Amino acid sequence: MSRLTQIIGLLYRMERDDVTALAEQLLEQRKRAWATALAELGREYGCGKPPRAPSGDDLRELRRMSREDARRIADTWNKDVSRQIERLYEANPRGNRHYYARRLEAWSAERNAWKAPSIAFNTAQQTRFYAQQAFYRANGIEPRFIFVGPPPVCEACVMHFAAGVVGQDYVDRNAAPVHVNCPHEWRALRQGRIPCEDLWLG
Repeated sequence: MSRLTQIIGLLYRMERDDVTALAEQLLEQRKRAWATALAELGREYGCGKPPRAPSGDDLRELRRMSREDARRIADTWNKDVSRQIERLYEANPRGNRHYYARRLEAWSAERNAWKAPSIAFNTAQQTRFYAQQAFYRANGIEPRFIFVGPPPVCEACVMHFAAGVVGQDYVDRNAAPVHVNCPHEWRALRQGRIPCEDLWLG
């Protein structure tokens, strides 16, 4: 590695401020996913009132999840960009800053085309699961669950489909999403009816 590649690496790394900004973006996505999930659950129980924004312990947990994900995303980006700079150096040790800038921008755009939707999907799935569990606890519902989604291909998802109808303990031990880009989720079998004015929606 040359002095130039070290400087390029520093320019492209995600630092603390970047991670903080990303955590705030993820938190905003989570707030929207929270509202969507609770609104869907409310409609399932015959209640169309809008959910409240997350607050208290729920907001703290969504913020914690967002910070943790932001750190993990930044770590992955920093490793990936370092490896890409090494590849570019190996391909052309005499490359100048324009060489690196053009190729890193193209690589970043290509990576972002699949990585950004993957991050958004996983953020929404994690938040949906959290909001659903909060809904059942707050409303005193002890639901039974089934694992739903397209035909599974990974061993863990196959196992959850095969388990059939399960209780809360099983779901707590096997949170969804099961893995990155997992298209499956636990769906509760609706039980009874709760008057809209008594239904907790955040």
